[in-house]
Amino acid sequence: MSRLGDWLDERTGHRKLLAEALDEPLPGGARWAYVWGSALTLSFLVQAVTGWLLMTVYQPSATTAWSSVWYIQHRVSWGWVVRGLHHFGAQAMVVLLFAHLGQTAIFGAYKKPREMNWLFGLVLMGLTLAFALTGYLLPWDQKGYWATRVATNIAGSIPVVGHAMQRLLVGGSEYGHLTLSRFYSLHVFMLPAAVVVVFALHLALFRKHGVTPPEDADATKVEPFYPKQLGKDLLVGLAVLGILFALTLREHGAPLDAPADPASNYPARPEWYFLALFELLKFVPGRIEWVAAVGLPFVLGGYLVLLPFLDRGASRAVRARVRWLAPIGAVLVGAAALTWRSRANDAADPAFLAARATAEKSAAQASELATKGVPPSGPLAMLAADPATQGPLLFQKHCAGCHRLGELGPPADKATATDLSGWGTRAWVAALLDKPDALHMFGATAFKGMMPSFKHAPADPTEAAGFKPLSEADESAVTDFLEAQARGDDAKGTAGEKQIKQRCTTCHRLDGEEPLDPESLAPELRGWASVAWTRHQLVNPGAGKTYTAASMDEKLEGHMPAFGKELEPSDLDLMAHWLTETARKLPVAVTSAKP
Repeated sequence: MSRLGDWLDERTGHRKLLAEALDEPLPGGARWAYVWGSALTLSFLVQAVTGWLLMTVYQPSATTAWSSVWYIQHRVSWGWVVRGLHHFGAQAMVVLLFAHLGQTAIFGAYKKPREMNWLFGLVLMGLTLAFALTGYLLPWDQKGYWATRVATNIAGSIPVVGHAMQRLLVGGSEYGHLTLSRFYSLHVFMLPAAVVVVFALHLALFRKHGVTPPEDADATKVEPFYPKQLGKDLLVGLAVLGILFALTLREHGAPLDAPADPASNYPARPEWYFLALFELLKFVPGRIEWVAAVGLPFVLGGYLVLLPFLDRGASRAVRARVRWLAPIGAVLVGAAALTWRSRANDAADPAFLAARATAEKSAAQASELATKGVPPSGPLAMLAADPATQGPLLFQKHCAGCHRLGELGPPADKATATDLSGWGTRAWVAALLDKPDALHMFGATAFKGMMPSFKHAPADPTEAAGFKPLSEADESAVTDFLEAQARGDDAKGTAGEKQIKQRCTTCHRLDGEEPLDPESLAPELRGWASVAWTRHQLVNPGAGKTYTAASMDEKLEGHMPAFGKELEPSDLDLMAHWLTETARKLPVAVTSAKP
């Protein structure tokens, strides 16, 4: 080994390089306060290694980015570990950077002759935040997409240069492939190259001037970097790695929201280190948002740049520099207070919590669908073809103004159409036969009073005289028959069909035959609540397949409109399947008989 070392040293001079690195003198001796720079360097190396590994699988386009990140998370061996380390390592860099700058400011290490090193440190801070901002978008999920839109819109609001800056970042007027390509090139090439160059200059100046001990350090005590300081740096570095692995294991990688959808309504929030700025914007009118979002960070950055030239006193004692450090402390306290306020407001906001729960459910559904494969057209096409994902969105947009279905739609006392929870089941039919004018049936609709109860005598004594309630056996036959229709079974020749013909065809049609009452507004019962019946109802309820044109007469207020021209055929198919399946899984609503 000695001969090998001699051979290598003759050709590389590595022993001299090691001696220069390890024998660096530390005035005042080794200190825990000096570990932050080394820990920050280690976290950057973690980012570089994990970033290179992610690049071997990641595909930067609007149709492939989310799918490739999902593949890394769920299919690549140890991919979730690599992604988790990269995700939490980015946050560690922000924490360690501020700790390093804070220690530098407290020790007065920005003073002559170290002004340039301080400035290079500030440049590294800006580059680190730029890393965080550009990396945010790369998964092309809801969280990154909407947070980036907010950031670029704020940049676009800056007078004179804002519009051009926004178009440069976005790659035009629309967010898509070009946006992702530009952020990707910034994140994996331009910013890393800039960091390496600036860090090299920063390190060179640090070695030139050495460490800055605290004001009260013993100047006569000088220790080499090795072994004490190196040991402290390694211990803190291992602690940082341990925390990153612990967070990665706890979260099983890193979060991944549903695929980015420009048409969705997502509760966008930035990462915790931008939350203070996000909360601050709530106090600023929209037209001058850029003043707070861009102006205040610019002023703070300007103050940090000028600090070495403003604080030119000889003393590095904290007490002698309170007036210069106080503004920095005030900003940190204010940022912490705003961050806490933002978290507290979100935790106490039912609307935000509900939107957050919906977003998490959408993310889980998207991940489950991806296990079956993502089509070449992208994850949005995958979601658009999924009833469980698209059904609630279509229902909220087109049906929830009148109907209620489970938790979807208006409150029970605000609905103007039947509650569809349990629709197509024996229980729903039984509830209808019992109290057709209940609030969750026809009580709040234009059809109130048109269908009699089959269980309770009419209030009018004349009509009640010949009333005979439906027996349990007959009720069971009718409900069985109608539930069979909803399942797609015509149930011909059953006892239920005989009861329907005897008791219901006075008003209802069956197999297209006109009812005995020519003014009847009741629907066709063959196929009632089935997928085909429901699709006909969505296309045009008055086309004769479900209701007749007369029953959908414009004189009736609140009747159901036709969606045949408003919805695509694929959406009509999807909606019919989702609605019938979802309704049958829900319990029947129960409300009073009076609207």
